[in-house]
Amino acid sequence: MDAAAVEHRTGSDAIVADRREPGGATRSTIRVYAAIAATLTAVACLAPRWFMNPHAPARAPMHNGWLLSGWVRWDSWWYVEIARFGYTYRPHHMSSVAFFPVYPLLARLVTAVAPVDAALAAYLVTLASGAGTLVLFRRWCAARLTPRATRGAVLVLALYPFAWFLYGAAYSDALYLFLVLSAFLLLEDDRPLAAGIVGAIATATRPTGITLVIGLAALVLQRRRGKVRTRDLGVAVSVTGLVAWCAWLAIRFGNPFAFVETEGAPGWNQPPGPHTWFKVRFFQLLGRAPLTVTVPLVLQAVACIAFAVLSVAVARRFGTGYGVYVLAVAVIPAVSTSDFLGVGRYLLPAFPVFALAGAWLAERPVARALTTLSCGAGLVIGTAMYASGYLIS
Repeated sequence: MDAAAVEHRTGSDAIVADRREPGGATRSTIRVYAAIAATLTAVACLAPRWFMNPHAPARAPMHNGWLLSGWVRWDSWWYVEIARFGYTYRPHHMSSVAFFPVYPLLARLVTAVAPVDAALAAYLVTLASGAGTLVLFRRWCAARLTPRATRGAVLVLALYPFAWFLYGAAYSDALYLFLVLSAFLLLEDDRPLAAGIVGAIATATRPTGITLVIGLAALVLQRRRGKVRTRDLGVAVSVTGLVAWCAWLAIRFGNPFAFVETEGAPGWNQPPGPHTWFKVRFFQLLGRAPLTVTVPLVLQAVACIAFAVLSVAVARRFGTGYGVYVLAVAVIPAVSTSDFLGVGRYLLPAFPVFALAGAWLAERPVARALTTLSCGAGLVIGTAMYASGYLIS
């Protein structure tokens, strides 16, 4: 099949029978990832020495902290504490049960097999997951786009201004995106049960995992044109990660939805309800908070709207299943935040949008160069602010 044929196929018809790419493609992707990771690590190391936020919370203790501690900011502390000591829960107070278990458990496993502390282990899990994410994303794109568009799509994702969570930040986002891509690729290889099992791990990794359940179900319905086989129901296993987490919380702390209750505690102030749904806090902050607060929030709000709108183009290009998935990724997390904080990284799993951008930029060299420069600059600035203790996503 020639490149032009791949470029113009959509939906399930776009899946190429032989997905294998030359080994050089994988090595090239890893080299790109390594170069960006090294650059951002230097930024994360140096930025706090130039403009440190005096009100930033303390970082978790970390070996080699002089080089890597810039990656262990804000909620990273919670993940590291869970990896070290396990879970705690105080009703109506900020508690570690707000954070799903797979990522900190993996970090704990790393500490059990390697002479590293929990913070360094979390960093290594992120690093491995981020590299794996770009490799899998390239594989997904290669089945649908020309080689040039595929390279462009990978670069758009790699330089997305909120993509520093793929390069070392001790958060679960990189691991979650790796699992999401794995689940979709397994389903496209007609392995629904395996996709569901990987999906179950994903739904025990982030509370937004329900969007993956929706996406897998939508893709099955698209591919089978509504005539679902019994074996396709294997994707339903994906919800069991969330169910198992709720069951454990009920047994251990007596509250299966402790993570929801905790998110509304003073300090996080994200309880479900009209105040959160209608973004009252977001509008209160506009014009009152400093630009270092409002500008990132506005950018994330705009990105959220843009991704939701682009779900229509995704559906046309890659099929309705992926369009439904992107819409869910854009809408569901946005509903749960009162000020759009965090939405920038919550949009990372909407990978078909990055593929769409890569395809559009492939034949537009000027736009491609401008996008690369602007996104790269945004990624460096975002990394520097995060490492310096500014909460921007």
